[in-house]
Amino acid sequence: MTLYRKVQAVERVFKQLEKDLAAFQHATNLKCIAGCGRCCTTPNISATPLEFLPLAYHLHKQGLALEWFHNIRDHKELTCYIFNHLVLEGSKGNCSQYNHRGLICRLFGFSAMRNKYGSAQLVTCKTLKENRPLEYQNAQEHISNGKNVPIMSNYYYQLQSIDNNLCGKLMPINEAIREALKIVLSYYAYRRPRSA
Repeated sequence: MTLYRKVQAVERVFKQLEKDLAAFQHATNLKCIAGCGRCCTTPNISATPLEFLPLAYHLHKQGLALEWFHNIRDHKELTCYIFNHLVLEGSKGNCSQYNHRGLICRLFGFSAMRNKYGSAQLVTCKTLKENRPLEYQNAQEHISNGKNVPIMSNYYYQLQSIDNNLCGKLMPINEAIREALKIVLSYYAYRRPRSA
């Protein structure tokens, strides 16, 4: 599979996930608190290079991939490189690359993991539990009643089917972004870039 086709395949998974998340959020009314971004400041977020391939490809098309590759290498903070400490008017929060954010960024807060008994358990943050208790309870009841909730592992399995190698490498988020950039830069080093 070409790199461009991998990017398209990842984007299809993300598009379906967005629909699934929107349905869950609509049913439970569970939503992030505007301007929060606390989950993005967690220093130990792990991700895979595959989930950031669309970001790397987008930056390549913009002519920014090499600059980002070097900037991330020099970035000493453990927090996500694309986290924006200032929320700009009209933006979708603290993510400077919201449309190209990784899978973990999309899933956290509004999805579930299966426990050892196979039951779905909501994966969300303390901020939502404390500041949106009614919505949090609605989400818990929604899940315990067997209604649809995005299950984290399902989306990771879908990514694995695209490229098991790139999805199997779990690493700190900045390393995952940098690895995705390296893959795109290497791929196009001796190829003419696509116009798509």
